[in-house]
Amino acid sequence: MLPLFLAFLVAAAPQLATAKQSPQRVLDARLHHLGNDRTPDWPEAPVEPEGTRLEVPFESAAASTTEWLLFLRQRSIDNVWRLALNGVEVGQLRRGGDLVERWYALPAGSVKAGANVLAILPDTPSDDIVVGDVRLVERSVREHFDLQRVRVQVRAADGAALPARITFLDEKGVRPPLFFPQPAATAIRDGVLYLNGNAEVELPRGSYRCFATRGPEWSLSERALVVAESPVTCEHALAPEVDTTGFIACDTHLHTLQFSGHGDASALERQVTLAGEGVELAIATDHNHQTDYAPFQRELGLSAWYTSVVGNEVTTEVGHFNAFPLPAGGPLPPHRSRDLVTIALGIRALGAQVVILNHPRWPSASDSPFGHHNLDRLLGRFDPPIELPVDATEMINSTTEEKNPRGLFLDWFALLNRGVRIFAVGSSDSHTVGEPVGQGRTYVPSATDAANAIDVSASCTAIREGRTSISQGIFATVLHEGRPVMGATLDRSTEPAPLKLDVRVRAASWIRPRTLTVFANGTPVIVQDVPITESRPVDATLAVELPLANRNDAWIVCLVEGDAVASPAWPMVNPYTLAATNPIFVDRDGGGYTSPGAAAAAFVQKADEAALRARFGEIDSAHAVHLAAAWLARQRAKGTPHIKALETLKSWLGPRAESDSNLAELLAR
Repeated sequence: MLPLFLAFLVAAAPQLATAKQSPQRVLDARLHHLGNDRTPDWPEAPVEPEGTRLEVPFESAAASTTEWLLFLRQRSIDNVWRLALNGVEVGQLRRGGDLVERWYALPAGSVKAGANVLAILPDTPSDDIVVGDVRLVERSVREHFDLQRVRVQVRAADGAALPARITFLDEKGVRPPLFFPQPAATAIRDGVLYLNGNAEVELPRGSYRCFATRGPEWSLSERALVVAESPVTCEHALAPEVDTTGFIACDTHLHTLQFSGHGDASALERQVTLAGEGVELAIATDHNHQTDYAPFQRELGLSAWYTSVVGNEVTTEVGHFNAFPLPAGGPLPPHRSRDLVTIALGIRALGAQVVILNHPRWPSASDSPFGHHNLDRLLGRFDPPIELPVDATEMINSTTEEKNPRGLFLDWFALLNRGVRIFAVGSSDSHTVGEPVGQGRTYVPSATDAANAIDVSASCTAIREGRTSISQGIFATVLHEGRPVMGATLDRSTEPAPLKLDVRVRAASWIRPRTLTVFANGTPVIVQDVPITESRPVDATLAVELPLANRNDAWIVCLVEGDAVASPAWPMVNPYTLAATNPIFVDRDGGGYTSPGAAAAAFVQKADEAALRARFGEIDSAHAVHLAAAWLARQRAKGTPHIKALETLKSWLGPRAESDSNLAELLAR
């Protein structure tokens, strides 16, 4: 049995707390602040803490011969707080930040006739919480909530059982609490049930909407459900709607409460969610811990649905780095170091084939790896200077707030222009059952579509080489002459312009891609609408022609942006769907691909004034900015007054000094 549904951890939604108007006896009407810090932001409780534990004495006329219920209100439960009745632990407070009402089941016999003491005790006394408004109900869970059994089935077109996510909404659009799930291979939270084809739960009488999903590659099913008498059956049929042949869906960033110490998903629950969201390559990345999912997969009979990989989110003071594969239970990377190179070399020394810089602008733009090193979004330079010793960075992290869909891409594009060979990955960073794993994902080329037979080493190589695309609901690939070319270098030194590419965009019927933007060296050069038919899956191939008329090398990234998912069945932190391809590198002169930054550094060393002046008329914005910056740096080294150098540069550029926004920004510095 999964540890998620221990009786003492179940919580009820506030609107159901008086399902049958059960009499509630108030044991303590006050709300208390426990912990060690002032908290003026909590108006319902004292600003100053009242101690680190709460004891509530009460009298009972009779002992509890059946299960009884305890109700209370609580806020900011981040660590373990234990409920003890008469010195015996009967449960733990459910974690969560908001001020909410929760209930906890008290086992038969736990309340004694006469004097009793309820205690709330912390494992971490420095964790500040609000708790109180404690009430006792002398009824069982089933009696109080008037529960009825609901059977749920999810099937494929051929009748085979499918792992899936089930979402319930009541008549007010609120996710109701779910009770007593069966069988063991289920995971539940309020209104959310992950199952392996079949499950039973109990719900209060009422009318509900019931949704079934299996990640962004499958259809969405919705049913009306009236729960009046037991049992009620709700059947769903799902079908694959996105053709991903030749690619597998990978989530490179996954957590469990069990081994990361926060969130709420146990290791067993994590397996059920992975199967239910259609993740095919699952990288376990608990904080400074190397977790092996395979034993948990086998225990639940889920080994056929995905390949799991032991990894580690190497959590340091200078950033978080996902690394895989690593030996389960083996030595840890040097997570106490503050030196990026030491960390990266230590990770690779343990056998990791991939190192990823996670959420580079988290927790805020300034308080983050890119923020601490003052990444220049125009020139791709860090101050103080660093060279990122990583293979990739997260451009999609579906549980991290990034309201601007292009926000992180500005950072990435600046690095690519400087010549940093770093690729994009997409991930979920899910810590909970409710946060959909694989909502952010990376599509990795694979010789097999069998989810349990993926070549992990080949997948790591593909991620390192950028032969992947990233997704938050939408799947996109870019093809040249019929083959995917993400991460490839195309020799176009003898080929006439334009460069012809096909961008294939795919999405399920409930996800709406809208616009394709093709970037060359960070500048949008093509914008096209994605043709869609409402309520139908999308599989559109958009032919694009890039002029590339001059002899500048270029990298090409294709970005597809779409609407937020309207259905409550797949909740999103950020209000958009998205897909992006990793860059194609285009060699225009036959000398191999050279980035704008490297090309500028080489040219400014050998060119005279006439060549420089002519060069600015031949190059795109990225090359011009890097050439201008390199020339200005050279003038500073020679002792040329900055104002004089700027005047010379502006005379060479002419109207372009103002019309090119990137050059204008550089010259204004």
